[in-house]
Amino acid sequence: MNLRTTLQHYLYKDGLNYLLHPHIVTENTHSKVAEIGVGTCIWLIELARELPPTVQLDGIDIDFAQCPPKEWLPSNIAWITHDVFAEPPHELIEKYDVIHVQLFITILRDGNPVPMLQNLLKMLKPGGYLQWGEWDFTSWEVMRTSVAPSKSNDELEQIREYTSTLGGTKSGPGFISMSWIARLHETFKQHGLEDVIVDRRRFDKAIAPLLLDTWMMATQEISFNVLDKLGGGRGDVMRGFVEEVGKHRQDTCFNLDRVVTLGLIRCGMVMECRN
Repeated sequence: MNLRTTLQHYLYKDGLNYLLHPHIVTENTHSKVAEIGVGTCIWLIELARELPPTVQLDGIDIDFAQCPPKEWLPSNIAWITHDVFAEPPHELIEKYDVIHVQLFITILRDGNPVPMLQNLLKMLKPGGYLQWGEWDFTSWEVMRTSVAPSKSNDELEQIREYTSTLGGTKSGPGFISMSWIARLHETFKQHGLEDVIVDRRRFDKAIAPLLLDTWMMATQEISFNVLDKLGGGRGDVMRGFVEEVGKHRQDTCFNLDRVVTLGLIRCGMVMECRN
């Protein structure tokens, strides 16, 4: 998982050329920035190189096992153990100038970002920014070279369907609901965020196979951690799909959009979020 999450970070950043959206003002040398769900801590480590050491950088998560040893991190990075789906403690209320969230698509499986969003808004200072980045799988497109076999995309579509329906055990929106991402800017506005910006960018075709690699790693993890536990050979089926996709990596891939949604919370909005 460490390799996948770190590679995803660099792929996501490629083409965006920023960690914090350029619209975010970073002139305050004593700002407080939080990342929700730190993974390997790579985003915070890179941001520490771009901002003054007086800026406080907090990683908020329930587990930091994938991170480097704390004593090796920049001194302005701190870890805070907190579940973002729970009510924020008093010490986190209106604490942050910027909150960064990225790739929660497999965590928000019910497709409802609102409970988490409401908690995040309570943690933002008036005048603070929320930056939320995701893959938008509704923009999914299979790409094939001129020499690709005629059915080389079959396993790609099968993996997508098999993941979404949790090996055929779920119907409706499935295991992972994805449509909320394309509407996140509307959700921001509905909950009081202003000056909402959407930065939607497709991946460069040249690095799309690397995106495929991370996706296959993720589906392998799902096959072992979720599908095997459901029984019926579902994990084996998924791993079979992954193996077949790997055979066509040189001629068949997929592409999609990265979507960064940014919003500003003005004075008075936090009190409304609390009610």
